[in-house]
This record gives sequence, structure tokens and C-alpha cells, in this order.
Amino acid sequence: MKRILILSLILVLVLSLVATAQTTNKVTVNIASTYPSNSPQDKGLVKFKELVAERSDGRIEILIHPASAMGDERQTFEMLSQGSVEYGALGTNDISTYFPKYSISEVPYVFSSQDDFWKFWQGPGKELSAMIEEERGVRTDGVILRGARYLTANRPIKSVADVKGLKMRLPPVSSWFKVWESLGALPSNIAFGEVYMALKTGVVEAQENPPETILNYKFYETQKYLIATEHIYSAARILSSAKWWNTLSKDDQALLTKAMDEGVAYANSITKDGDAMFVKELQELGMTLIEVDKVAFKKAVQPVLDQLAKDEWDSAFYAKVQEALK
Repeated sequence: MKRILILSLILVLVLSLVATAQTTNKVTVNIASTYPSNSPQDKGLVKFKELVAERSDGRIEILIHPASAMGDERQTFEMLSQGSVEYGALGTNDISTYFPKYSISEVPYVFSSQDDFWKFWQGPGKELSAMIEEERGVRTDGVILRGARYLTANRPIKSVADVKGLKMRLPPVSSWFKVWESLGALPSNIAFGEVYMALKTGVVEAQENPPETILNYKFYETQKYLIATEHIYSAARILSSAKWWNTLSKDDQALLTKAMDEGVAYANSITKDGDAMFVKELQELGMTLIEVDKVAFKKAVQPVLDQLAKDEWDSAFYAKVQEALK
């Protein structure tokens, strides 16, 4: 009886120690996302969260903070670099801010199609991502196609000539200002969070964004025309802090990597043909779609692109981009 009692006590002790070890090994991972809930990017992150919970038996908990709840793109990138947040979901503001010589991918009419987008991110874009990780300690875990950027306006824009005098909102990217100014537009730098009211009150009469953004932020309530300029193919990037990543076990790194790959693939399955779906919904909500001659627009801005390549971009990197897009 004594032996049985001792063995029982030992078993209870062992089980207690195992339970304690499992509890203390619990990991909480935060994602600072600049994208709204229910967006394709958010759906990909939710898929990632579910896969991680399932495959770690709940040991790794993913917390998603959408709609810039933890900060804008620049603040998120800084937190990632410092190691104060684990993951971030953002666009390419960090590249234009900290690596301007390589900020080529999201300049109007550098890309002409989705194929060009993927040729870049699966080629020169990987080299750029490696540079960002080496210099700023921020890893690139996935790229999601947000879609092509469309122009919206309160007056019809059917040709390059119609852009003249157009008061439009742009983010603070100098190359974008140069391109649109070369077409005769009058761009203003307005914070994204203030765009809706700027359109509603007439401070500006136009803006540009992917159709899913136009839909999610209800710009259709303030804009009549949806113009298919498709001037930029935008990327959403899932980034992580190298400082944090290097503290993880190889097994956890492998688990997170596989789950993130599947989450990103799921988001891309939504956005692959998403523009058509979002455009249709915007039309149903009252917007008038205008198709334009994109070749004419590209031809009109080519002198500006040539000047940017000469004055501002890394010539060797730009040459790689041009070669990749052939």
C-alpha cells in the first residue's frame, strides 16, 4: 500500500510539473495590422491565427490588432525594428521612407499587370526584403496582392487631358506627386484617416486606392466616378521582428512559417480576382466605372519615370527590375 501511495504521489507530481511546463511555455504573439477587419489581409491573418492555435494545441495565441490600432505604417515598422511587437501588416511606406532608392515597385505605371507585380516580389523584391532585414531587423514573411489602384473623382476622367487641374489626395510619396503633377493634377498631402472628410467637404475632389480600400472605407459615399487607371499594383506585406523571431525554437519557427504561408496564400486567393468583385460591388453602390487608355497614361508619365531612374533610384536595382519585367 505504501508503494502504491508513493507511486501515486510521484505520478501526481509529474503530471503537475508537465502542466506547469505547458502553461509557462505559452506564447502570446501580437500582430499590429494597418488593415481593417474583414479585409482580405485580415482574413489571411485570421486563417494564420486559427492554424497556429490548432497546430500548437492552443499554446501559441495570436492577437490581431486591426485598423492601425497599434499605430500607422511608420510606427508599426519602428516597433518591429525595435522588437516591441512581433508581427506587422503594412504596405510599402517603410521602403519609401527608409530605402527611397529602392522604392520602385509602387510608382505609377512601373508595373502593367499582376504578372509584373509577382515578377518583382519573387525576384528583385526578395533582394530588397533581405536588405531590409539586414539593416533594420525586420523580416518579410509574406506578400499579398492588394490589387490595382484606381482613381476616384467627382468629375469624369476619361483621358490624360482630363487630369489637368484635378485636386486630388496623395500620400506623402514624392515620386507619386511628381508623376501626377506631370499630368497636370494638383495633389495634396492629406493623412489617410482624414481622406473621407476631405472628399466630403470638397477640400479635394479625387483620391486613388485599390477597390477594396475604396469599398471598406466607404469612399463611394463621397465619389461618383471610379476610373480604372490601374496605375499601381499595391502590396500588403506581413513583416516580423527579427529580434523576437530569433528567440523562438526551431520548431516554433517552422510552425509559424508554415501557418503564415497558408494564411498569405488564402489572402491572395481572395485578391487574385478581387478587383473585379470589389468593382462590381462599388458599381452596385452607385459609382460609375470609366475605362481609360492605360497605354496613353503610361506613355505620358514615362519621361518622369526616366528622370526618377536617373536622379533618385539605385540604377543597378532598377536595371534588375526592368530585366525581371521583360
